[in-house]
Amino acid sequence: MSTVHVRGVPKGAPEAELEKAVRQVFLSATEDLAWLKPGDTVLLKPAVNSPDPYPATAHPLAVKVTAEECLKRGAKVVVGDQSGIGHVMHTPHGVTKGSTLKNFEVSGVTNLVGPEVRRVAFEQEDWERDFFLYTSETAKHWPNGFYMTNWIRNVDHIVNLPRLSTHSMAGVTLGFKNLVGLMREDSRIEFHTQGPFFDFMKAWAKKENFKLDYPRVGDFFEKITEVALAVKDRLRCTLFVGTQAQLTMGPDKVSYRLLGKALESLAATPEVGVVFASADPVVAEATAIAAMAEMYRGVPWRHRSFQKILMAMNGMAKELGTYNPWDNPFVAHALKLGLGERKAGFSADGLSDEMVLNIKKRLD
Repeated sequence: MSTVHVRGVPKGAPEAELEKAVRQVFLSATEDLAWLKPGDTVLLKPAVNSPDPYPATAHPLAVKVTAEECLKRGAKVVVGDQSGIGHVMHTPHGVTKGSTLKNFEVSGVTNLVGPEVRRVAFEQEDWERDFFLYTSETAKHWPNGFYMTNWIRNVDHIVNLPRLSTHSMAGVTLGFKNLVGLMREDSRIEFHTQGPFFDFMKAWAKKENFKLDYPRVGDFFEKITEVALAVKDRLRCTLFVGTQAQLTMGPDKVSYRLLGKALESLAATPEVGVVFASADPVVAEATAIAAMAEMYRGVPWRHRSFQKILMAMNGMAKELGTYNPWDNPFVAHALKLGLGERKAGFSADGLSDEMVLNIKKRLD
């Protein structure tokens, strides 16, 4: 049975207490980094879809602690990502919009690590030379394969650092969705064409002359989940810092602007936040959904009503708390792919018995 390591952090706790919790769950989930040897290269993949700060992006302490522990053991550490299409556009002719490195800085994600940690923005890489076509018989929803950064082949280990957030198109954006940041732009656009609300992105893609006429086969979630196949042999841990969570809209702090008014994601701060990690990405994903569903119970009626309408308009994703986490389309397809197990063991500290029971009940 796969184990998820969880630690509770009270609202308003000192940063030192949160840092201690992150360190504890990371070392527990990785068995004190048993897989790491001196000289190995570790890629940290934080969620940096936008320049918005946590919880719209990964928590800076997640990057700091995981980097420090790897560096202590003689590893080389790289933090890498490519922000979302709304903030960065990479084309065969170069970057036409935005900067992931700037988003690292503005969001604060990498501001707690020193110069010994290398920052990489995948859109700054060469379109042909620095990406490769990944193909697999198991990735059945990508019959022609998909393009990934060469970094995933050039490192020894990958640590996934998502955030807890809803997503207007995908319902939630957690561990599996975070791996999209490793893809080349054309492959990212391809899976987006299969999802709801693609018209919001079509103008950006059309402007850069990207192909948009992919057949509508309705495999949006499957395509995203199958990205994990490209990293499964190097993915060592998925770690969440859930002292805050975006529980409506998403993934950005401000998702859309209509009639000049911003539609903001609701960022909730629970009385006891959860920091958790697992070597099993499926268990981590299901636990994240269960934890968010618990937090969603406290969302005010007005925000909840809007989220219900949004999910009804979406037609493919569902509202938090209305389904079992194992039935989430990312989780369900990941189980079919053999990316993890259905049952989760719990190693919990600092949580009330009631909170542990509530999360575990959702995973039954």
